[in-house]
Amino acid sequence: MKKSERNEDAVSPVIGVMLMLVVTVIIAAIVSGFAGGMSDNQNMAPTAAIQCSITKTDADNAVLTLKHMSGDSLDTGDLRFYIDYFDSSDNPVQKRTQGVSTAGFTNSQGDSVSATVPYLTDVKVGDVGDSEVNFGQFLWNPGQILTTGNAEGFHAVTDLYPADIEIGDIICIRLVDTNSQKTVFDKDVRVQ
Repeated sequence: MKKSERNEDAVSPVIGVMLMLVVTVIIAAIVSGFAGGMSDNQNMAPTAAIQCSITKTDADNAVLTLKHMSGDSLDTGDLRFYIDYFDSSDNPVQKRTQGVSTAGFTNSQGDSVSATVPYLTDVKVGDVGDSEVNFGQFLWNPGQILTTGNAEGFHAVTDLYPADIEIGDIICIRLVDTNSQKTVFDKDVRVQ
């Protein structure tokens, strides 16, 4: 009688190779996910519909007004203004600001006050000159309006004097969320 022996040595190396292939594929998928941004923790930019106007009321006064129409509430402490225009020599100019403290405003009691422009015009929050309405100190909610208030405020935000602009001039107004570095609002605004 012949004794037949089974040779089971080949089973172990095949299973070993298969396991190594599975582990390699899993590691490749993880590396690919990280490289492709699967694990990206970037802040999402808020979204908002904003109306903007620049009104030149006379030769010595201009006002920038922004109205939050709808969307996310915007933390003004996280917003930066970019104002782009061409100067009188047709050179491009860009002004950046996160709000500028300016004097020359009058509150509802008739007192002369300073404010960080553009300031919030919501009387439920506070009066011009109150810290609660200074740019960078409040959440800008739908329905609320920001304004530069007067010629001094307009100059502080745009670096333009009202006498330097004409009706029909175009000024680009852009708001950027500093957390995400994404644009929330970008529009060419015609002076009215």
